[in-house]
Amino acid sequence: MSFKHQLDDLLNKEMDRKDFLKHLAIGATVLSGAGAALRFFAVSPTKKSVDYGIERSPYGGGKKIG
Repeated sequence: MSFKHQLDDLLNKEMDRKDFLKHLAIGATVLSGAGAALRFFAVSPTKKSVDYGIERSPYGGGKKIG
């Protein structure tokens, strides 16, 4: 069955308020879970720079300007 056919069946199905709220809650859970999963597996293209080391230390022999 295609997704469109399944969606049409769901929309044409008679249901009471309890069934409607159940389907709505399941859909919201799936959508929020999918968004969280995408954020979790997203790889950041930029690497954070490190602002420490010998040259950055006041004791490391770096040149003072000024």
